[in-house]
Amino acid sequence: MSKFINQPIELKYVGDFPLSFSFGQNFIIQYIVKHWREAGQWWLGESELFIYEVSTNLCHCELHFLPNKNTWILYRFTD
Repeated sequence: MSKFINQPIELKYVGDFPLSFSFGQNFIIQYIVKHWREAGQWWLGESELFIYEVSTNLCHCELHFLPNKNTWILYRFTD
């Protein structure tokens, strides 16, 4: 079951690889399943969006990175 979250998070890194983040619990990233980039609606002033599907010690998560704000978002997770 997928749960919509859409809340900012702070990632911890080892070098350039994302290691973990907290959202009520500590989610340890085991591997990146896939990633892609979406251009956004540039005609409305939206910037591009980087999307990462990751596997953690607790579940699969979809993380969004907003480069114009330098912000990570926990978009959703799947139990």
